Amino acid sequence: MKVSESDTLMVRFKDYGFFVPKEGMEKKKVIVKGKAYMDTMSVEMLRHYAEDAGNSEQEILKITEPQYIVNFLANGVLIEK
Repeated sequence: MKVSESDTLMVRFKDYGFFVPKEGMEKKKVIVKGKAYMDTMSVEMLRHYAEDAGNSEQEILKITEPQYIVNFLANGVLIEK
């Protein structure tokens, strides 16, 4: 698997027990503790995320197949000051 600065990984937090703000996190390094696993993201969920991201209806309707992705379920996070 190729990893670069432009690659992203969706991290969910166990039991929604904590959250990390988006603003103010730019260029900060983080360490997350948890479990990485392969999963299938449904067309419905992909479309939901595309809608949340502000994509056009036309772009959303182009999503017609599920994706195989790496998920991460975190139970801890350390954020650089």
